[in-house]
Amino acid sequence: MFRLANALQVTAESNALNNDTLRDRVLNGVDDHPVPIAMGATKPLGGRLFTASYFHGRDGMSGVSFLPDDPFPKATHTNLFVSSPTPADELILEVLRKHPPNTVRIAAVAPLTNLASAFLKDPDTFRRVGSISIMGGALDVPGNTSPTAEFNFFADPWAAKVLLEDAVANGDPPLPVYLFPLDITSDHTVPYSELVRDADDEQYKRSNLFQLISLFLRKPRAVTNSFAPPEVTFDASKYDLFQAHDPLAVAHAICPDNPGWKWEERPFLVETEGKLTRGFCVVDRRNHGAAVKGRNKAEIEEVRGPTNEHGLDGQPEAKKQKTGPVIPEVPLVKVVNQTPGIPWFAKTFLERLGYQS
Repeated sequence: MFRLANALQVTAESNALNNDTLRDRVLNGVDDHPVPIAMGATKPLGGRLFTASYFHGRDGMSGVSFLPDDPFPKATHTNLFVSSPTPADELILEVLRKHPPNTVRIAAVAPLTNLASAFLKDPDTFRRVGSISIMGGALDVPGNTSPTAEFNFFADPWAAKVLLEDAVANGDPPLPVYLFPLDITSDHTVPYSELVRDADDEQYKRSNLFQLISLFLRKPRAVTNSFAPPEVTFDASKYDLFQAHDPLAVAHAICPDNPGWKWEERPFLVETEGKLTRGFCVVDRRNHGAAVKGRNKAEIEEVRGPTNEHGLDGQPEAKKQKTGPVIPEVPLVKVVNQTPGIPWFAKTFLERLGYQS
């Protein structure tokens, strides 16, 4: 984060940022105050730690931090960011306490560990949040880390379960979550040629930020391009595309009132234990009625006892064999299925970065 802060600072001071709002915030902070940056959790709520080094490199920046002579050093002073000694989950709660209820919007673009930890520590304070735009999961499409799971849910399925099952279900009103799964994010792309500039490009020469972005995207671009079928001629318009998974959720958090956003409420559960299905979004496609939607019939039978034992019309209900809590209903999550459009998103994304004015 502080390498990015330095690149922004150098670019702003050289008057090479094309976004006036961004330049003002880099030089003066947000409302004349720096944004606190906190250290997040070092491991998931449960299970083994996994990273996305296969896609982003060991440092998460395509190896930028390992370059000779450190051309993109960490900022030693910046008006935009300040390092906070408070852990991320505690800082989230501090921000929510400081602001009026329903005014703080969160864009969650990583494993949900810090948010889930904040909720578990203080559910009442956490429910002051205005909205949470979450990039994560895959409902009706394959995963991108495993055959069944998107990375953020795969990395910490326990945290996803806490937020999307426990927090959404247990509260009135439900937690205001808007989910952006791979189903919707994968189609929102920007050509890499718009983001990665050659060394002789004039904008590249002037902007330390563009230089950093161009290097940062090297590994993701190589991985993405490798998905192209080797037996056909490479088509850049189909394969040389930056899939803007995280920026789409950020766009919703920034512009939530755009009427182009649409969603549907869907019931699903997050698998935490499966050796091959960790982080899998289990969607019920059985159409067996609302009474069992998303739930295991064997568990329902065990709790409620058998009914209509002989399967005969008019057969009286069998006496319950056991008493106990009814298996809880699967919570409904707002899953975004329509956006203001790919052209709108691409334009907004590039303008915010200063690639377009």
